Amino acid sequence: MKGDILSSVDSAAYGAKSAGVQAVPHFPAPLSVEMARKISQVHSCRIFNLETAGSAFAAALGSAAAGLRTFVPCSTPVSYEALAAPFMRLPFVACNVSRSLHGPKPDHSIMFLRDAGYMMFFPETNQEIHDSVVLAYRIGEDSKVMLPSVINIDGLPSFMEPVQPGTEQAVKTFLPKFNAPKLDVKKPVSFDIYSDNYQEGRLQLNKAMENAADLINKVGEKWKQKFHRFHGLVDRYMTEDAETVIVIMGYHSATAKAAAKRMREQGKKVGVLRVRVFRPWPKAAVESVLQNAKRVLVFDQSVSVGIGGILKTHVGRGSSLICLGKYPGEKDFIDAVARVEKSEKDLRLWL
Repeated sequence: MKGDILSSVDSAAYGAKSAGVQAVPHFPAPLSVEMARKISQVHSCRIFNLETAGSAFAAALGSAAAGLRTFVPCSTPVSYEALAAPFMRLPFVACNVSRSLHGPKPDHSIMFLRDAGYMMFFPETNQEIHDSVVLAYRIGEDSKVMLPSVINIDGLPSFMEPVQPGTEQAVKTFLPKFNAPKLDVKKPVSFDIYSDNYQEGRLQLNKAMENAADLINKVGEKWKQKFHRFHGLVDRYMTEDAETVIVIMGYHSATAKAAAKRMREQGKKVGVLRVRVFRPWPKAAVESVLQNAKRVLVFDQSVSVGIGGILKTHVGRGSSLICLGKYPGEKDFIDAVARVEKSEKDLRLWL
């Protein structure tokens, strides 16, 4: 593919440019600071640094409520403001450079937001990071959704790939102007998360997430018609006749696919199911792919202490391969599949 050679964080910055973002509140964390810096170089908008990650998300709430399309570069923003944001139904986009909760090790620690009400995207390539930024606005700003999104980068901020950024003019016909309710003293609205109607608010969040699930593949098809790339809920790779299916999310999906291809050359029927969208959880799509698989191996980069791999818990069956703070190679997947094939019971393997 021809295009500009961009890092993952640069791809996110160009995605923000393509989407025509108007406000970028940012806490200059070590892993995400380059994203904000790149936006300042390629796009004219309001960029302002804040003293904490929580302050950046609080500012995002204010700018989105004021009617500005808002983008937040971040790196595992553990804060009250980040947790409260979805309840206010303000559809900004955060792009997270993933790390562990305890330090800079690569990890899907962004999973702590999984029950907050964000749509959550786990791209495989830099091109998909760029595209997902635009798609997240298109889906999140739909009147039946109105939810914020998190796009996760797997701790590889300097990873370089060819990317074809969309021009603002080309994207403008795909992405309507942001038309969210604005703060207006003549038409006051409440964003009170301490309301007595909290239960109703959570029910509405769940309904909005269900609406998003219905919309994601449809929007992906429209994107494909215009830019010849499809991004849906899941990505299937040689799963049609697969006896063993590797379930995975994020950047390491490419390594898993390479391993599956090599095992196919050895006569093993192995496929890969990549979960692109973790929230809303694509339950029907996952079950459809796995219904005829004899064996399932779930690759997890995050652990919920006391229960195990978070992705494995959602899949609900199979063995798990847990990898925290490491970058797996093809051999790691091949060896894990071999162990699973020899075992009569599900395994929990650690890299």
